[in-house]
Amino acid sequence: MIKTNIDKPAKPEVPLIILGVLKGYLDDADAFMEKTMESRKEIVKKISQENPQHPTEFVNIVSIVAALYSELKKDMENEKALSLVKASFLPVGLAMQMGNFRYVEDKHTFENLINYQQRTNKQGPTQLNRMEIIKQNNKTYEFHVHNCMFKDEFSRLGMPELTAVMCAIDNVVFNSYLPGKVTFHRNGTGNTIIDGMQYCTFICENMG
Repeated sequence: MIKTNIDKPAKPEVPLIILGVLKGYLDDADAFMEKTMESRKEIVKKISQENPQHPTEFVNIVSIVAALYSELKKDMENEKALSLVKASFLPVGLAMQMGNFRYVEDKHTFENLINYQQRTNKQGPTQLNRMEIIKQNNKTYEFHVHNCMFKDEFSRLGMPELTAVMCAIDNVVFNSYLPGKVTFHRNGTGNTIIDGMQYCTFICENMG
């Protein structure tokens, strides 16, 4: 039986999803995952001490991505390690956001996409980001995010390149919610904070 509802969204088992992907790439994924989870403990401690205001869910996300990347870089070049982090964490990000957007618990409509995105912004892991709604109607939903918690924290950890993993999740999630009917874009390339802009652009267009 489904144990979730609109007010109690799904919380996927993140390490299990990552492990499932790693088993397709690494010889001993179980042992590697154990090392990653040990490394994660120190990162959690560091973030929690330096930024106690960060939501627990945010700390959990950043720490496991950073630990995974750090461990992978010990055995392969940085570019390949980053690619494997993306391959491992994009399914995680999709599962987490589909939970936040109540994909199983409610109807898939443009209105619900907007409502649950705004609810997630207020209650979810990046609730300390400042979001500005630019346009909201039955055809277009555009908003700007004026600070990026992920960029800030990954930069403090010396791994700013991991921000790209989170940006990729945005594309996957918004374009998967109502495929063929809702299209997500950023009004061109380079329109994110990690690219040097003052804010990240998010545009969802209802084509249905």
